[in-house]
Amino acid sequence: MTLNLAMVKKIEGSLASIAIGDALGFPGHDLTQEEIARRFNGPLTAFHDALPDNPYHEGVTAGSITDDTMMTLLFAEAMLDETTPKDAYFFGRVLAKWAKENNIWKISPMFGPTTKASLQQLIDGADPIKVGTAGTTMIHGSSNGAAMRVAPIGLMCPGDVSRAIQLAVAASQPTHGTQTAIAGACAIAAGVAEALNENATVFSVASACLRGAQEGEKIGEKVGRVVPAPNTRVRIEMAIEAAIKAKDIFEAGRLITDCVGNGLPSYEAAPAAVGIFVAGGGCPENTVIGGANIGGDSDTIANMAGAMAGALTGIDTVPLDLYRSVSEKNNLKLHDLAVRMAQSQSKRK
Repeated sequence: MTLNLAMVKKIEGSLASIAIGDALGFPGHDLTQEEIARRFNGPLTAFHDALPDNPYHEGVTAGSITDDTMMTLLFAEAMLDETTPKDAYFFGRVLAKWAKENNIWKISPMFGPTTKASLQQLIDGADPIKVGTAGTTMIHGSSNGAAMRVAPIGLMCPGDVSRAIQLAVAASQPTHGTQTAIAGACAIAAGVAEALNENATVFSVASACLRGAQEGEKIGEKVGRVVPAPNTRVRIEMAIEAAIKAKDIFEAGRLITDCVGNGLPSYEAAPAAVGIFVAGGGCPENTVIGGANIGGDSDTIANMAGAMAGALTGIDTVPLDLYRSVSEKNNLKLHDLAVRMAQSQSKRK
C-alpha cells in the first residue's frame, strides 16, 4: 500500500492547528477582544498561562491543550476502527469509556454544561440517543461540544461531504442531540472533508460548511430535539460576509462577534469559526490567531477554524515553533496519528 504523503501533510496540518488553536485560545476564554489586548499586553500570538480568574481553565499552564483537543484526538483514534458501524451507540461507548478510564471529573471545569451532564449518564449505561435529546431548556444540548470534536470525521472522509455529514450527526447524538448542535457539527465536519480535496479553496470549504449546516439542521429536526435557535446556515453566511468586509483578522473577529456572537452556543461558535477561517485566507497561523483573539469561547473557535485551515494548506504552513511547543508540552504524536489516519483512509477506498 502506497502512503499518500500529501494527505498525511493535510491531516497533520489539521491536527496541529487544532492543538495550537486550543492552547493559544484558552487564556482568552470568556474575555472580550479588548480585555484580551489589555490583560495580555496585546493580541495572543504566543502561549500563556490561564489568568487566575479564568472560569474554565484556572491553573492551566502555557501551551496546554484542553478538552477541545482531548476529545478531538479521542475521536481521531475512534475513527481508526475499521469494523464497527459508526452510529450514535458507537460514539456513546467511545465517550463513556474515555470518560471513565481518564477520570475526567479531574478536569471537569473545562467541559461545557451539556457534555458534563451527558458523560455521567453515558458512563451509567443510558441510551445515547435518549441522553442527547434530553432536556427541557433551549440551551441544553445547544452548545458547541459536538462541533468542537468532529474534525476527525471530516479527516476520515476526504472529499466526501455527504459521508462526513452523516457521521457528524451520529457523533453529535450522544451528547448534543438538538437540531442546532447537529447543524454546527455537520458544518465543521463538512468543511474539513472538503478541505482535503486536492483542488479545495477557501470558498469551496466555506460552501461545504454551508451545505453541512443546511443538511445537518434538516436531519436534526427529524432525529433530534428541536429548540428555538437561529438558523446556522444563515449565520454562517453572515459570518462570511463580515469576514470579507474586514481589513484584517482582528477586525474580522469584531465584526463576526457583532453579527453572530462568539459564545458557547453552537449557532454562535460554529459560524464564527467559519468566518474566522475565511478571514484567515487559508493560513493556519492567521486563522488560529484570529480565533484565539475573538474572545468568548475562543479556544473552541480557534480549534474549529484551525482544523479547516490546516487541512486546506497542510503541515508545511503551520508555525513550527508553536507546533513543537504544543507537541512537547502535551506529549502529542500528531505526525504518527496522521500517518495512521491516511493509511486507514487508503484501506477504505
